[in-house]
Amino acid sequence: MKHWLIGSFILLVTASSLALVTVAADKPHKKMTLAEKGEQARQESAELEQTQLQKAREAAKATSEREQEVLAKSQPNDWEAQQLEKARAQSDERLTRQQKYLQQAQEAATQTRKIPKDTSIEPVQSD
Repeated sequence: MKHWLIGSFILLVTASSLALVTVAADKPHKKMTLAEKGEQARQESAELEQTQLQKAREAAKATSEREQEVLAKSQPNDWEAQQLEKARAQSDERLTRQQKYLQQAQEAATQTRKIPKDTSIEPVQSD
């Protein structure tokens, strides 16, 4: 039984080696000239460059999208902006009104008041 197993193993190894030799013989190795090697290297280089450019574009796009998201989150929303604008308008209106009242008070203070000389006040009689 041992001899049969060893024989089968040797036969399997031999068959595998023979298959490899025939496959290798089907593809003849062509020696490339220096110009062909250079052209192949240029093609590979161009392909690599295009791949890297595409990856760089995708990374730039992703970065831009993240920046837009962060910017959108950092800016106040419309409701907040409206409320701030309303508060500013009310504050400006209040200041304008205060200035108007102050000006009226200053004008009133500068005017001379004449008290009528006939100040005959009749006493009020109670019943």
